[in-house]
Amino acid sequence: MENPWSELLAEIVRWMSGGEAPRAQEVLARLEADLKTSSGAPGLSLESLREPFLGLLKRRGYFIGAAEINRLALEEVLEMGPGFDLYDLSAAIARCDQVLAGPLQTPSPRAFPELRPFSPGLGGMGNQQSPGI
Repeated sequence: MENPWSELLAEIVRWMSGGEAPRAQEVLARLEADLKTSSGAPGLSLESLREPFLGLLKRRGYFIGAAEINRLALEEVLEMGPGFDLYDLSAAIARCDQVLAGPLQTPSPRAFPELRPFSPGLGGMGNQQSPGI
């Protein structure tokens, strides 16, 4: 049985797989809003977004591979700051991951620990929203 957010996750995957970071971010904003008003999301994981996200970074010219290489790519994205579509997408994923971790009282981010610098309230920059969110 699918959870009510499966369709949103599938849509995010489609947009990222198609190279449409801003569209994926829009759907992530809807997912985040839904999660904030729900009474938890047992079983929901953002892990299905990992490969499409890394694939999008690779298509955009970032070197992707081992964890250290991915971290360096994300540092470059972080340096670009809010308003850069890959930064905004990274921050949106980090915020959703943090919302999911909240009721579980677990450290966030869970699915994307490499997005920690984009996470609000965790010493990251992800709490700075771009005008499009």
